[in-house]
Amino acid sequence: MKAQKVCEEIINFLLNEGFRFEVSKADVEKAIMYVRGIDNRTIQKWLKALVVFGYLKPRTPFIYQINPIRVPKIMKMLKERPQTKIL
Repeated sequence: MKAQKVCEEIINFLLNEGFRFEVSKADVEKAIMYVRGIDNRTIQKWLKALVVFGYLKPRTPFIYQINPIRVPKIMKMLKERPQTKIL
């Protein structure tokens, strides 16, 4: 499915930026802008898709958790390099 491929691109961008466990809404929006574009409707659509497809779990209104079940390589990455970005 094309939407899931785009979600994976966004998650990979976040992982390459140093996020492993939690990520702020602003950083998710930045990743979406980089991968898909800067229009507000686009950002909201892909943020919703990341949650609906299970790539992100909302923890608070402004903090999301990357779902290790949906992104299995995150566990390996956490062992090799912990999260380098601080929220």
